[in-house]
Amino acid sequence: MQNWFLIFYDVGHTTTAIQHYWSLAVEEQFYILWPCVIFLVRKPKILLAIAGLLLIAIICTRLYMWTIQIKDLNYFGLYTYTRIDGICIGSMLAILQFMRSGFIKRYFTILILLLAALNFVFYFINKEYNFTYPYFAIVGYTTFAMLFAIIVHEIVQGGNKILEFILNIKLLRFFGKISYGLYIFHWPVYLILYNWLNEKVSSVLKFSGNDLALIVSVLLTLIGILISIISYYTFEKYFLKKKKAFN
Repeated sequence: MQNWFLIFYDVGHTTTAIQHYWSLAVEEQFYILWPCVIFLVRKPKILLAIAGLLLIAIICTRLYMWTIQIKDLNYFGLYTYTRIDGICIGSMLAILQFMRSGFIKRYFTILILLLAALNFVFYFINKEYNFTYPYFAIVGYTTFAMLFAIIVHEIVQGGNKILEFILNIKLLRFFGKISYGLYIFHWPVYLILYNWLNEKVSSVLKFSGNDLALIVSVLLTLIGILISIISYYTFEKYFLKKKKAFN
């Protein structure tokens, strides 16, 4: 429930080692509810309509919530009522894959260019004219989620040489393996070690200001990567192998 705590309590007022778990909370809530919907409905076209209607409803809800200005509500945070867009769109993509729909494949280039253009146009219009509504919090995350969903679709389908080349770069594949652990550990590492490491580095190298902050940040990142590697090979890998039992 970490995400709901942050929705009604500005993240700027608190610093905890698990505050970034809001995204995991959103995922887990989805994993509990969506399979139940699939079990009850079963028909792909109806599921597609449900996900689409939910996406529209959540955008309208955000717009309404911003209009009435609920006190102490974190409108700009990346929590359930903003990140549910990606979940809805991801579900719609999975349903289209199941239905073997060729719509995205046929219009891949057009959809990518259209969504990219919409993002840039709306962003700069909002910046230039300083609209009342926060673009990203209302529709920005939706259009970006659509853009990435289309790219994911292209990757799953295969045949795109550029994407296949990028995703086969060994360094990226390595970071893909440890990415979950790196996400889990990076913030606790920062909170626990920053002050101590900052003091040690400044006493040895005599750096200060931005130079000191940069060196400390790099060292903390390397420590986070090391812990993530240990976590992957000694803990996560064991449970990842268990997936075979559910295939």
